[in-house]
Amino acid sequence: MKRILILVALLAILASCKKSNVEVFDKKPEERLSISVSEAKTTLLSAQNGWIATLPTSAGGGYGFYMSFDAAENVKMLGDLNAAAISTSATSTYRLKAVLGTELIFDTFNYISLLVDPVPGVFGGAAGSGYKSDIEFLFTKSTADTLVLTGKKYGQVMKMVKATAAQKTAYENGGYKTAIDKFKDFFTATKNPYIEYTAGNTQLKVGLSLDFNNTLATGKRVSFAGPLADGKISTAVGKFGLTINGADILGAPLVYQGITFTKFVWKDAATLILIDSNGKEYIIKSNPIPLIEFKTVFAYNGTYNGIMITGSVLPAGITSGWNTLWSAQIANYALNNVTMESMQFRLINATTAKLEVWFVSGTTRYLADASYTYTIVDDVITLSNYIPSVSNTNWNNGWVTTAIKNYFTTSPSFKMDWVPSSDPTVSNIGGLYKVSDPSNFYYGRMIKN
Repeated sequence: MKRILILVALLAILASCKKSNVEVFDKKPEERLSISVSEAKTTLLSAQNGWIATLPTSAGGGYGFYMSFDAAENVKMLGDLNAAAISTSATSTYRLKAVLGTELIFDTFNYISLLVDPVPGVFGGAAGSGYKSDIEFLFTKSTADTLVLTGKKYGQVMKMVKATAAQKTAYENGGYKTAIDKFKDFFTATKNPYIEYTAGNTQLKVGLSLDFNNTLATGKRVSFAGPLADGKISTAVGKFGLTINGADILGAPLVYQGITFTKFVWKDAATLILIDSNGKEYIIKSNPIPLIEFKTVFAYNGTYNGIMITGSVLPAGITSGWNTLWSAQIANYALNNVTMESMQFRLINATTAKLEVWFVSGTTRYLADASYTYTIVDDVITLSNYIPSVSNTNWNNGWVTTAIKNYFTTSPSFKMDWVPSSDPTVSNIGGLYKVSDPSNFYYGRMIKN
């Protein structure tokens, strides 16, 4: 009797399992997949004004797109990859496929294809892998106005948001280029851009730097760098893609001092702001000089190791006793039909510095140089052991004026610091201020070589 009861119980369990299976798997797999593809296509076509899309790459930076899909499986596209992609809409085909999930595949060439091109000469990607991006995406989730897709190979998330009618009109009539130009122009005109934030009870600043190039290792990225309350430097880097509204920060979250930043948008016609994940706004402002102390970035093995004057014209908007010395040097060259190419003060190693002057006579370049031993205490560099004509005899043959030679050998202690300019287009200028006369300072653009 006991065995019979157990058998009845088992049959009841099996029957209940069978009923559940029938309810869940009541359609053939191919029928369920076709519905999924059908729903995906309906979703793509539901954006009558197109989609604003953003996509980070695994190896490179981030990118923005505008896409419009039609029922005949054509897609029109703009992208922030280059001048042509920003201004000229390109049409290609797409298809939807269901395997282990529903996929969106860009199956003929369009701007998004440049990111996967394995030939470096095409768009600058790495040989064999491009920017480690995708043209096949899995539908991940959707809301009323947003689609989220995931790259099938590299797993980067492409986010697509339905455009408004006004945005569609702008994208289709040159507005994307206008918006990108405005965004770039803001950072060109805004010297040493920064935002203010609060850490505990202290208000601090962090500087911003955006790289708009497509360079694989550094392009389409925004860098944060700023001094903390204890003087230490904190940094963070994120990828971004340009949209008609500004720029979205993409890929791994950009977290600086516990704050997650998500996008750049215009608060009004002239005010650009950063927004964090809580919706807080940070106005981007301008500083006369970089926020980070000069001595922390100028070293033979530092961010910069040289201060260079390029050509015969000094950086604009700066008054210094050096200007008189420079004018005399250029006048001397003019008398001899010689052209100044560059002058650079450079830290060669931990103890040796050089002043290198490149000039052109006819079609030939010449170098005149001298070396010095240097020591640095705090932010003061002191030169000694002056050795003229290190590479050749040009230094002593009149191609560098006596006044400039004496500048680096007489009272040769200099405070190293940033140099402000009254010209809003001039930035990243470093100088060597004579300790004996701070109004007299050599200056030029900071470089690394």
